[in-house]
Amino acid sequence: MVETERGAGPIPSTSSRLLGHVGHYLALPVWIFGLVAGALWPTFTLLLLFFFPKLGTVSLALLVIALFTPLDVPCPKFMTRYLRYCTTAASEYYPVTIRYVKREAFKDTKKPFVIGYEPHSVMPQAMSMFGSQPHPDVLPELQHARLLASSAGFWAPLTRHLWWWLGARPVSRDSFAAQLRSGSSECLYMERGAEVVYLRRRRGFVRLALQHGTPLVPVFAFGQTETYSYVRPFIDWRTSLIPKSKYFSFVRRIGYVPMLIFGSLGTAMPKKFPINIVIGEPIVVPRVDSPPPEQVEEYLQKFIAAMQGIFEGYKAECGYPTLKLIVY
Repeated sequence: MVETERGAGPIPSTSSRLLGHVGHYLALPVWIFGLVAGALWPTFTLLLLFFFPKLGTVSLALLVIALFTPLDVPCPKFMTRYLRYCTTAASEYYPVTIRYVKREAFKDTKKPFVIGYEPHSVMPQAMSMFGSQPHPDVLPELQHARLLASSAGFWAPLTRHLWWWLGARPVSRDSFAAQLRSGSSECLYMERGAEVVYLRRRRGFVRLALQHGTPLVPVFAFGQTETYSYVRPFIDWRTSLIPKSKYFSFVRRIGYVPMLIFGSLGTAMPKKFPINIVIGEPIVVPRVDSPPPEQVEEYLQKFIAAMQGIFEGYKAECGYPTLKLIVY
């Protein structure tokens, strides 16, 4: 570290900045790289078995261990430190800023919250700011959240444990309800030049919130969509090989959208765009054991309106004055 001439405080030396850049490259691409590596590992193993049987046997054994080791094994200390660093590195790299519509609305409450985080984009990596290694500006009431993610991601070797240790759980009615007691549709409908959220048919999370009397919290992350580019075969490429309706049905069945993802210079390193996470005011809901459809729809519309209000109220302040929000 070196001092500035007028005592403005220390500034990082060249070596410190270099180490910081290296650290970012070790931390930030891990989520995309892990998914890609997990998808390619079985194919790589088959090739090894064919050409180099001994190495293929070792790769197959490691793959089986990675896939079938229970998720609830304790997180090693070195991995806890690594995940904490990943959150810190992301916060510094983009950087990530946390804003509140009404900060005091979260005080003096012991209830859990249902956080509706949008947009999903290619990879909602900033959602980790609410997880087991939270961003320092996230209020204690919102920290250590259970992040509900596509169950397909929990079949990716290595990544499945990283997600679990970060606080993510496979999204399902049972897991959602269990957390209250204690995203692939957006990828289908993503459009360049606009933010897309898929909410109008998602009544399940509202119904569960009503059944537990749990407030709904709308959250929007400006800039997150810019961090990765994507190409979706059979959606972005004009082709008549597979009808789009059948492809959509297939995607919903498998739980994720096959796509080519690339960041800075075509790598897994995300592009550097500021991410502004705006946390809306909690929407208080009554506790109703069997909420009627009309009541579920009422609170879903309130949630959508709150999300639209956040978007329109903060988009200019966050650097996107002409951006449009499309709600499906």
